[in-house]
Amino acid sequence: ASGSGICSPFAAMPKDEADKMKDEGKDEGEKKPEEEEKKVDPLTAAMNELKNAMQTMEKAVSSKESRFMSRVIRQVTKLRRMLSKTMLSQGIETYVPADSPVREQMISFLSKIDEPMQVEETPSTTPPKEGDKMETEEEKEKSEEEKAKEKELAAWHKKMLGVPEAEVFVQLLVTIYLLDKKACEDEIACASSLIQRAQSFNRRTMDQLLSRGYFYWARGIELTGRSSQVRNELLAAYRTAALKHDQVGQATLLNLLLRNYLEFNLYEQADTLMRRTEFPEGDASNNQLARYLYYTGRIKAVQLEYTDAFRNLQQAARKAPQQSALGFRKTVYKFSIVVQLLLGEIPDRSTLSQKGMVGALKPYLDISQAVRVGDLEAFHKAMQEHAETFKADKTYSLIVRLRHNVIKTGLKKINTAYSKIQLQDVCEKLGLDSVEDTEFIVAKCIQDAVIDATVNHATQTMMSKANLDVYATAEPQMQLHKRVAFCLDMHNQAVKAMRYAENAKAEWESAEERRERLKQEEEMMNEMDEEEF
Repeated sequence: ASGSGICSPFAAMPKDEADKMKDEGKDEGEKKPEEEEKKVDPLTAAMNELKNAMQTMEKAVSSKESRFMSRVIRQVTKLRRMLSKTMLSQGIETYVPADSPVREQMISFLSKIDEPMQVEETPSTTPPKEGDKMETEEEKEKSEEEKAKEKELAAWHKKMLGVPEAEVFVQLLVTIYLLDKKACEDEIACASSLIQRAQSFNRRTMDQLLSRGYFYWARGIELTGRSSQVRNELLAAYRTAALKHDQVGQATLLNLLLRNYLEFNLYEQADTLMRRTEFPEGDASNNQLARYLYYTGRIKAVQLEYTDAFRNLQQAARKAPQQSALGFRKTVYKFSIVVQLLLGEIPDRSTLSQKGMVGALKPYLDISQAVRVGDLEAFHKAMQEHAETFKADKTYSLIVRLRHNVIKTGLKKINTAYSKIQLQDVCEKLGLDSVEDTEFIVAKCIQDAVIDATVNHATQTMMSKANLDVYATAEPQMQLHKRVAFCLDMHNQAVKAMRYAENAKAEWESAEERRERLKQEEEMMNEMDEEEF
C-alpha cells in the first residue's frame, strides 16, 4: 500500500475498529436487496390511495359533512401523480356499476390513450423446506385472516357500487388523466358527461365534485381556444349554484367567469360581475379564495385602485399553497411588484429573490432598480429589453404608467440635493424632451405635494424649501394606522379560518346530569379540604 501511494481508509485505525467497520459495511450491503424487495408496486400504491379516498368519501356521504368531501378533493393532487391507464381501468371495474351509462364511455376514452399496461407483480412461490414445517400453522392462521379481510373488502366494494359519488369521483380522475395526456376533445366530452351525471342525482354531497367538473371542463375548452363560446353556459351554471346555495360551486364558477373576462381584457364586465356578486368565504376552499383575490387585484389595478389591488394581491400570495403552485405565485408576485411600485413603494429584495422565482422576476428587478434610482434612461432600456415578457405577463400597460413614478423619484432626489437649480439642468438629469415639459412636470409634482419647492418662470429655476421633520407631520400616524389595520385584518381572517367542533345533541348534558356532576365535584372538593386539614 505504501509503495502504490494509495492509503486504505482502515489503515490509520486499530485492527478491531477496522474489522468492525468492514462488517458493518457488509451488513449494509446485505440490507440493500431486502429494502428493494419491500418497495411497493406503483399500481398497488395507487389503488390503496384510491381506496383511502373512497373510505373518506363513504364517511362524507354517511355523515353529510362537507369537510370530509373537501378532504377527498385534496387527495386528488396526490392521486394525480399516480394515475395510469391500468389503475383507472381497475378503478372503473371496482367502483363503477356495470349498468352505469358512463362506464363504456370512460373505457372507450382510455382505450384511445397509448400507454404500456402495468401488470401487478405476484410473489414467486417456492416449495417449502424442511425447516419451514413449524411455520405452517401460523401461515394457516394468517391465510384465514386474509380470507376474512378479503370477504370484508368484497362486501365493502359491493356497497361502494351503490354510492354515486364514487362513480363520479372515478369519472373525475379519468377527466384529469385525459387532460394530462393532452386529449382535450375527449377530456371536454368526459367532463361534460360528468357534469350531467352529477346534476342528475341532485345530491348536496355532489357539489364539490360538480365544481371540479366545471373547472376541468372550462380548462379543456380554454386550451382549445373556445373560451368565448362558453361564457353564457358559465353564467347559467352560476345562477343555478346561487339558487341551490351551493357555495363551493359559486366560488369556482365566479373565478371561471372572472378568468374568462380577463382573458379577453373585458375589465368593465369583470368589474360589474365582481361588484354585483359576493364571494362565499364560508365553504369555499383556500385555493379558490386565493384565485378570487388575484383576479380582483388585477381588476382594481387597471382601475387605478392601487391600495386595494396591492392588499388583495398580497393576500392571494399568502393564501396560495407555499410548497406547490409555483406558477400561480410567480404571476401574483409579478402584478404585486408592479402595483407596489405604482404606489410609490420599492419592493423588498427578498421578494424579488425568492427560491424558484429569480429568473421569472429578473425583468421586474431591473424595473424596480430604475424606479428606485429615478433613472429614466435605465427604465426605458429595461422596458425595451423585456417588452415581450411584459406583454406575455399582461403587465405592460401597468408598467407604462411607472414612467411618472420614475420622474417623481428623480425630482425628489434633485429637490433634496439642490436648494436652487435651473430647469435646463433638471431636464438633462431626468432625460426629458424639453424645458417646457420639465416646467409643467415640476409644477404638477409641486401641486401633488410630491416635492416642496417653487418654480420661478422668469428665471427658469426651481427653488427647494427647507426639509421639515417627518415626525412633525401626520406620516408616522398614517404608518401606524396602516400597520394596526393590517394586524386586525390578519386576526379577523385567522378567526374566520378556525374550525370548531360541532356538538351533537346526543352529547348535550341534561339538567339532572349536570346537577349530579356538580354535586360529585363539590363532594370531592370537600373531601380534599378535609384531607388537607
